[in-house]
Amino acid sequence: MRLRFPRHRLTVLDILAASRTVPAFPIHRTFQLASVEHARKGSPVKIGWTALFLKSFAMICTEAPSLRDLFVSYPIRHLYRHPHSVASVSVHRLDANGNERLIWGQLRNPESLSLIEIQRDLGRLVTAPLKEVYKDGLILESFPVPLRRLAWWWGMRWSGRKRAKHVGTFSISSLGGQGCLNAYHPLVTSTSLAMGPLTERGTMDVVLLCDHRMMDGMLGAQALARLEEWLTTEIVKELNSSASSDVL
Repeated sequence: MRLRFPRHRLTVLDILAASRTVPAFPIHRTFQLASVEHARKGSPVKIGWTALFLKSFAMICTEAPSLRDLFVSYPIRHLYRHPHSVASVSVHRLDANGNERLIWGQLRNPESLSLIEIQRDLGRLVTAPLKEVYKDGLILESFPVPLRRLAWWWGMRWSGRKRAKHVGTFSISSLGGQGCLNAYHPLVTSTSLAMGPLTERGTMDVVLLCDHRMMDGMLGAQALARLEEWLTTEIVKELNSSASSDVL
């Protein structure tokens, strides 16, 4: 039986096409996060792992500005450095017709937000009407294939600023809540984080996908090491601070 291709899968096809030109490579590290989980459970507000990693990596990108670089092909090959991070988050949710689908939400300048603010914004991506949180994506899906591919081609190759604004400087795509690690997925930002489930020993496998045109493995490895350090120090402090404030 032939079925019509779902319209809500069109963006996935576009991302697959755009990612073909990105020479991505993965870096893996096992994090020790028992202290973070303890602080997370003690927080009066439930903060998900995506929010914790999102803010932490945004802070690492502030310390290492080259992580905000984007490779631009035309008209002259160069790197574009965005003034702040733009995090693109993959969200699995239902549309207005009850169909399961993916959307990609952007959080701009997340390094300036609190964990509670980030969690609120992530929650809105799941619960708010699609036309409010994914308006541009829905509009693009209504275009014919040539126009959609032209928009992606322009954004990926000509304008670093537009790519940062509409696609992001880094992304997060995690299936840790499902007990899985999607260690390799299409890369259209300069870096992308994937996290596996937290084990009973308090460890978590983390993968950073990197665009080899603008960074080497050393920078990625250093970013992961610093990310683990930030999670187990600054993030724990913020979680404990929110717990203390609630008690007071």
